[in-house]
Amino acid sequence: MSKAPKKKRKKLTAKAILGLIFVLAFIVVFVCIGITWRYIDDFDDSHYGTAFTLTHTASEYIDGEKVIGYYENRETDDYYVQVQESLELLRSEGDLNRMYVFVPLENEIVTIWSTDSDGNALGVRLVFEGEFKKCAMGAFSDDSEQNVYFNEQNGNKLVITSFSPIRDKGGKPIALVASEFQGENIIIKIAEFNLATLGIVLVSGIIPILIFYRKTKEGVLMPIKRLNTAAKQMVGDLESEKPVLPDIHTGDEIEELSDSFGQMNRELRDYIGQLRLATAEKERIGAELNMAKDIQAAQLPSTFPAFPDRKDFDIYASMTPAKEVGGDFYDFFLVDDDHLAMVIADVSGKGIPASLFMMISMILIKNRLKAGDSPSAALEKVNNQLIETNNIKPKQFVTVWIAVLELSTGRGKAANAGHEHPVLKRADGAYELVDYRHSPPVSLIRGLRYREHDFEMHAGDRLFVYTDGVPEAMNSEHELFGTDRLLTVLNSDQNASPRQVLENVTNGINAFVGDAEQFDDITMLGFAYYGPDEGNTDIS
Repeated sequence: MSKAPKKKRKKLTAKAILGLIFVLAFIVVFVCIGITWRYIDDFDDSHYGTAFTLTHTASEYIDGEKVIGYYENRETDDYYVQVQESLELLRSEGDLNRMYVFVPLENEIVTIWSTDSDGNALGVRLVFEGEFKKCAMGAFSDDSEQNVYFNEQNGNKLVITSFSPIRDKGGKPIALVASEFQGENIIIKIAEFNLATLGIVLVSGIIPILIFYRKTKEGVLMPIKRLNTAAKQMVGDLESEKPVLPDIHTGDEIEELSDSFGQMNRELRDYIGQLRLATAEKERIGAELNMAKDIQAAQLPSTFPAFPDRKDFDIYASMTPAKEVGGDFYDFFLVDDDHLAMVIADVSGKGIPASLFMMISMILIKNRLKAGDSPSAALEKVNNQLIETNNIKPKQFVTVWIAVLELSTGRGKAANAGHEHPVLKRADGAYELVDYRHSPPVSLIRGLRYREHDFEMHAGDRLFVYTDGVPEAMNSEHELFGTDRLLTVLNSDQNASPRQVLENVTNGINAFVGDAEQFDDITMLGFAYYGPDEGNTDIS
């Protein structure tokens, strides 16, 4: 699976610069929006206020009765000229485009005065429609008490027309005064004003920002950069005993962080030194455990076939410790040419103590059997010997199964000191568990007498003995392998050689356990007898 491309990191300095630029841009935009809004508000107050004043002044000044006469007769007089001049004066003073007076009809207006007609506006008719008509008629009402405005965009210029009614003596509106002025190019004015504002903000803002950036760089960015460099140096040279100490004196939390980093660096190097020593010690212990494992394995019979010249029996055994060394052991040897001793045992506990106790027990048992003791007598003497020297707390003990078989006759004697039940297969039968009452384990009770049982094997009979690591092998579901599964595996290949029997059981355990960790030592011994087939059929 391909790795995702490494994301490019931004430098802290670049982030700081971008952040300051963003803050400055935000201030500029915020100020420009506020000033634009305020400028437009002032523009409205100024221009609309001027329009209202001039239009209202003209409507109050002009005689409504005269307007009716000019509309009906189309004849001018001195008053007409006087109004024309007054309107021109108001237009000039108010910086208007024009001022005019008209009578609104259904679909047209009749002009009475207009400042852009050189006094020839009387009676001029123009189309009266659209939004202009709607606004004008809104002002031309009996109850209109305020000016009405009509705004029209002419290119990029705003044209504003203010209406105010002229009333007769009865207060009825008879005509409208219109004041039209052209607003400056608002967009250009706002742009010019904002550019000026931008210049002021930049000049007044960039200097403190630069000062702030310089202080930030000296007090924050550069110390953090030195910390980063020191961290990389520390990671790149962990083997060095000299600590990496960044020289930072900012008088704030960054200096505290630097001091903490230095302290962490010193403690880390101390820890690495201790870990190095612990690792070396662990390797030494591991080497010694491997040596102990080799020594322990050397004490167990490991050459197979064990007796290549003997055709009257076959034997095979194995021991798989749960740790580097184990507490289980097996043994088999010829006491003389006609007697075979078989031993399998399990020492309580695991590891080095169990291994030492196992070797002592194995040597003592072998010496007693070699000296001609019966299985029960050997256990009684070894039990007393072990109790004399067993001062370990908690006290260790060992479960043992011993059998001595006379090969010429198939008769034998067996003793079981708290060990697992053996499994026997007769030549014409299946593997079956031989279940009976045991004696207590060895090294628990001083002066204990052990039971001994006679048995006899026939040609073709097979024997399988084991430690509790076999039935107590556990899978990830905390299920035990058990004796039922053991018998199933043994009977799946009833005529297998002792070696094949052990391989079959090992494979069965491995398949059952899966990835679960081995909890206990697993020791097994298989025996096949090919001698005479006669006598007793009991084995204990």
